[in-house]
Amino acid sequence: MNAAQVHLLTVHIPIIGCWGLSILFILAHYFRDDRLFKISCWLLLTILLLATIAYFSGPPAYELLKENYQVENEIVEFHALLARSCLLGMVVLAMIVGNALVQGFQGEKVPGWQRWVILVSTILLSIFWAAAAHWGGMIRHPEIRFTVSNVVETQVVQETTNRERLI
Repeated sequence: MNAAQVHLLTVHIPIIGCWGLSILFILAHYFRDDRLFKISCWLLLTILLLATIAYFSGPPAYELLKENYQVENEIVEFHALLARSCLLGMVVLAMIVGNALVQGFQGEKVPGWQRWVILVSTILLSIFWAAAAHWGGMIRHPEIRFTVSNVVETQVVQETTNRERLI
């Protein structure tokens, strides 16, 4: 298995996982379920580990891709910047979650404000991971790139085709 395959295999887990965790944290908050909250915290730490693998497999995957295909550096660099920001945000969130788990181990109740910070941060990370995934998809899927010039060019080609049919 090469780096590109490892990257593609692991990169979807933090994206989908953060959305799933957002739902679990919302349910834990709504039902005031400490057990579900702790399970969600452990799942977040697991997703962080997989996100780290995905992040560090990115540069070797890019090198493999660059050798075989033409890729735009700006898109790759912006994708890497977003991914790095998401990973760092997740590390900070993991420290807050780790603190909550330690509080639970010591028999202390996790304060409400800390639960809210975890919930809101997970939702925000889900949005940022989705943006990073979108930019990552644009590296090899040019059809998802939307620019005004592409729409105008398509309209011009269609008009030209329609004129040729009339003649």
